[in-house]
Amino acid sequence: MSKIWDSLKDVERHLNKHDYKEGVQNHWDAIPERRSTKRLWVYAPVLVYGYGGADEPFHEGTEALYVNARGGLITLKTAVTPGQTLLLINNANLKEQKCSVVRQNSTYLNRAAIVVEFPQPVPDFWGTTRH
Repeated sequence: MSKIWDSLKDVERHLNKHDYKEGVQNHWDAIPERRSTKRLWVYAPVLVYGYGGADEPFHEGTEALYVNARGGLITLKTAVTPGQTLLLINNANLKEQKCSVVRQNSTYLNRAAIVVEFPQPVPDFWGTTRH
């Protein structure tokens, strides 16, 4: 191999050895976890009720994608705003829960990724056993 390649490998070995000695694997390990409950990737069908533009009531079937006991990430076609109250109904277990829109993450194919939060943790709402 080339001398440059060998030198790069030596530097990489040194950096990895140094990181493990210090007990920090990468810079993300130094950031403390702020979530009170663990997030889970799921596909949970939900029905969402709320008020859209011009205070028109809406209901929309969708899915939750990334959840925990405090809320989750859902997708919606209907425009919503941060602070808005929604009602979620889990289609699998028929549990109902009020939530607030925290933010809109992104939009793709006419659907927006919406982060919602429950007023209080609800560990059994999503029907998952690990929270």
